[in-house]
Amino acid sequence: MAEEFYFLAEKRETLVYTVKEVTSNLKILLETNFNFIAVEGEISNLKQSQVGHIYFNLIDEEASLRCVIFKRYISEKIKICLKNGLKVCTFGTISFYQKGGECFFLVKDVWPTGEGLIALQKEYLLKKYAHLFTKERKKELPSFPKKIALITSLYGAAIKDFLKIAFSRWKVHILIYPVKVQGKGAEKEIVNAIRDINMFFQDVDIIVITRGGGSVEDLAPFYTEEIILGISESKIPVVSAVGHEIDITLCDLIADKRCPTPTAAAQEILPDPSYLKNKLLSYSTHLTKLIKIKLSEKHSKILHYKIRIEQNSPTDKLQSLEKQLTSYSMKLFLNIKRKLENKEKKLLSLKERILKQSVEEKLNNTLQHLNFLKNKLDFLIHTHLEKKEKRVNHLRNLLFSLSPLNILKRGYSIIKKVGTGKIVKDSKEVTQEEHLEVILAKGALIVKVMEVKDGKE
Repeated sequence: MAEEFYFLAEKRETLVYTVKEVTSNLKILLETNFNFIAVEGEISNLKQSQVGHIYFNLIDEEASLRCVIFKRYISEKIKICLKNGLKVCTFGTISFYQKGGECFFLVKDVWPTGEGLIALQKEYLLKKYAHLFTKERKKELPSFPKKIALITSLYGAAIKDFLKIAFSRWKVHILIYPVKVQGKGAEKEIVNAIRDINMFFQDVDIIVITRGGGSVEDLAPFYTEEIILGISESKIPVVSAVGHEIDITLCDLIADKRCPTPTAAAQEILPDPSYLKNKLLSYSTHLTKLIKIKLSEKHSKILHYKIRIEQNSPTDKLQSLEKQLTSYSMKLFLNIKRKLENKEKKLLSLKERILKQSVEEKLNNTLQHLNFLKNKLDFLIHTHLEKKEKRVNHLRNLLFSLSPLNILKRGYSIIKKVGTGKIVKDSKEVTQEEHLEVILAKGALIVKVMEVKDGKE
């Protein structure tokens, strides 16, 4: 056993390297074979040291590479490209740090690529045209569009998805303008389509730009400056329905309305008949209740006014005054009769006294005085009755002059609205072809308004 262990130790001794030897060989191997190479990946763990060097990791789905950019290589162009999550292409050399036992990629240049390039372009254009992305510039979509222009590819699923929902919801005229929705020049075709529709199809209510999902590279035309300017210049409202829910394109942001998919766009801009029917039924029920409440209130007011009119009727007041006059006349007659009877009794009594005194002269004087008093009383009674009669006639004439019926007898009339009963005081309260009720001194007329003239005329 001891001999076997000695043999192994002796054999191992021939294979042993020092750490420095291994790291030196690794350094030579890496720096020789990976000198000035380009590496593509996504930036993560980005940080800057106090000295000014920048450290980060380049990662992909299966690996990670530690990177460093020394201060002397850092420029404004490189700073713009250094953001966590940004996909970039880096250029530099591989170096092995022996003391730390770590491998570093010494980066000398960085530029965005793929999604990273699009992300930087998006950020730049958002800043450049910030005034075009405000909410105040967004145009309202019509609730019930009659004509829609669909800008899309004829060969994608987006057009089928949109038309399927559109035809099942609402009767609408759909104009299809076929364009490329990916690849070089797609953005120019889309912008030309927007301009053509605005120029030659001005009866279009909404423009819908749509396509199915895809990679960020496929959606590159929707991140361009041409798309921003083309949509912002459209007088017709534009809806963006680019089927890519992970990220929001510049087309989505500049459009008046953004929908995540073509199906969602059709559902958003076209009303649902069943929903509208239920909403109208709800409004109808609510309106019926309100009408019943208002009618009940108006009926109560009419009854109240009717009672007040009956209580303050000029005819009733006149009848009341006539009754009072009759009563006063009866009382006056009875009082006069009573006074006359009393005077007659006194007269008889005086006559008897005079006869008893047998003084003919006194009797004659007394008779003359009595005749004088009688004539004076008759005159006073007659004068008093005439004053009362004049007062009654004056009050009667005053009541008749204030009575609406008396005014109607002079040729005037009262005009009311048919149905509501509202009295018309101004020509602005009626409309042409409206029916009115004309109340005359005798009877009434139902008339139709042929023309409405201004009160100034």
